[in-house]
Amino acid sequence: MRRKMLTLLIAVIMLVIITFVLKRRDSSLSNLRGPAPSSYILGHEYELTQQSDVGKLEFAWLEKYGPTMRVFGCFSEEVLMIADPMGLQHILQSQNYPKTKDIRLIAERVFGRGLLWATGNAHHRLRRALNPAFSTQQLKHFVPLFQETTTQLVERWKEELKGGSMIFNMAEWIPKITLDVIGRSAFDFKFGVLDGTSKYNELYCAIRDMFLDSKSPSTVTVIYSALRRRLPESLSFKLFTTKEDRRLSAFLTTAQATAKVILVQKLEAQTPGPNNEGDKDILSVLVRALSFDDARRRLTQDEIISQMATILLAGHETSSGSMSWMLYELSKHPESQTTLYEEIAALRARIGYDTPLKPEHYDSMPFLNAVIKESLRLNPILPMLVREASCDDTIPLSIPVKTNSGSVLSHIPITKGQRILLPFSVYNRLSQVWGEDANSWNPRRVMELQAMLFGIIESFEFGLPFEDLDVQRIPSILMVPMIRGQPELGVQLPLKVTQRRGSSSA
Repeated sequence: MRRKMLTLLIAVIMLVIITFVLKRRDSSLSNLRGPAPSSYILGHEYELTQQSDVGKLEFAWLEKYGPTMRVFGCFSEEVLMIADPMGLQHILQSQNYPKTKDIRLIAERVFGRGLLWATGNAHHRLRRALNPAFSTQQLKHFVPLFQETTTQLVERWKEELKGGSMIFNMAEWIPKITLDVIGRSAFDFKFGVLDGTSKYNELYCAIRDMFLDSKSPSTVTVIYSALRRRLPESLSFKLFTTKEDRRLSAFLTTAQATAKVILVQKLEAQTPGPNNEGDKDILSVLVRALSFDDARRRLTQDEIISQMATILLAGHETSSGSMSWMLYELSKHPESQTTLYEEIAALRARIGYDTPLKPEHYDSMPFLNAVIKESLRLNPILPMLVREASCDDTIPLSIPVKTNSGSVLSHIPITKGQRILLPFSVYNRLSQVWGEDANSWNPRRVMELQAMLFGIIESFEFGLPFEDLDVQRIPSILMVPMIRGQPELGVQLPLKVTQRRGSSSA
């Protein structure tokens, strides 16, 4: 049986290679400049996953070829990499550039058939059902929950510090508060991870270790990932299963089991019916969709569970990762941290130290918002997206590029099936967009992160534990922090935390 599977795999690889060779003859990218592949089999796919820091290769290519270039996938597949502002806008606002097959397969194994898996009409249907849960009015109800959970973290740190300083691993603490915030705001459910009373440590550990096997994949894993784009779905996970596959599947099992427990409790507590206003958490909105008469808006229990798994991971990783990187940037730039603290102190002096903050208070703080936006720009949690053209098209460019023949292109013609890489880490540092200091931190150039950052900076000062701390931005499925030379310790972001004077101990 194993010999038959190996023979089939070799045949598939040969078929894929022949397909790519024939396709290259008619490629619309053949005259576009870009780096030469170091390997015919691996193209640039392997070296892009082995970078010591996110975007290092792409930034070097940007300097040489501009923001639009040709790179190579496995088996010499020609791939368009584009960081041009107008080109990105054209692709992301069009329905003609869905997720690639392999990305959808991964999304299904991680989230089930939720919003991040769906495309086309299925995606629009799920978006329509979820929109009421994310309206501006709905989100305002979450601010007190963000503040309450942040206060719990503040009190825990005060207990630990006792007015002094310690080294805290942000990659351990911030995910805990984020999971508790999601539990309260999304599901009206207390995970209790931060206070140590949680029965859901398995879920926390599954999320924490989610992408450990996604960094630095082997050459075999990279090749098989490329084959998945061409293999029938029925074969994709039968021929070859990676450690990453097993870890992602384990998360889905744990997340769905947790989601079912929470959903059962919600169904028992909530009066059924589409017109029942009920609680304001996201799950309550989704549960009401069970009773809609309109099939286009109605959800099944399985769909709700998939949305819950999506919210658990996508919401957790984006918020906890963004918050950790913000504290890291503020540790590296104490002058910005001082300015932010002074803005927070001025607001407190104006409205009172016991007054709960409202959304308009956060909106009135320009430097707080500048810090958030600048950190998100320099440290995008999802540094690259992959799309595929579903039809022939022409992509407009705001920054024309020179071809191999010396001509200049302001539009890129592409054919159906063309794979496209969208490197946000590169776009976010384009000097044509952000100025000559695009690679520098400069906050002078939204509600959950504001609440968390406000509460933490009000009580604590952050610094690097030692001057030469070398934090790598590791390219995984998401960007994660690790200490250079210590990969065996996993995700880490140690920062020195000092309690501010005037911030009373718990």
